[in-house]
Amino acid sequence: MTRSPHRLALLGAAIALVAGVGLLFTPWDGPVIVAAWVLIVGAAVLGAITLFLVRAPRS
Repeated sequence: MTRSPHRLALLGAAIALVAGVGLLFTPWDGPVIVAAWVLIVGAAVLGAITLFLVRAPRS
């Protein structure tokens, strides 16, 4: 488990993405829509940074 923290980060990003998209389809307005977009953008950024760091060469 300690050798693959990137898998946990990608799993967290996927869960945040699904939760954000799910919130977009709810009938609620206002802060819920903002929270949904924050989750979606945060998931995209977390996933991109995680994949970049996994592929970056180690010194």
